[in-house]
Parts: sequence; structure tokens; C-alpha cells
Amino acid sequence: MYKQFYQGMSLTELPLFALVLFIAIFLGVCAWVFIGRRSQDFDALSKMPLAERGEGGHE
Repeated sequence: MYKQFYQGMSLTELPLFALVLFIAIFLGVCAWVFIGRRSQDFDALSKMPLAERGEGGHE
């Protein structure tokens, strides 16, 4: 089935390039979220549900 689909295609490398690009962007976003210097932001957000109303500048 795939052989027939790709037989008439002139850019056979395009699906592989799109897959590699998607994986690179996905890993980059994961690294930015989990490895970046955002631990202070996560700590402040994790305490929000337990904070008293009006405490911490969020109402």
C-alpha cells in the first residue's frame, strides 16, 4: 500500500523530514519546560491552591 502511495510522489523524503522536525520541536519544548530555570515559577504556582484568598497577589 505504501509503495503505491509513494510511487507517484516526487518528494519521498518529506514525511521523514516532517517526523524529524516534529520530534526535534517536541524535545525542545520539553527541555524548555522541564530543564529551564522555571522552578521558582512552579513553586509559586504549586502553593496557590493552599494559599489564603488575597495572599500572594492573586484574588
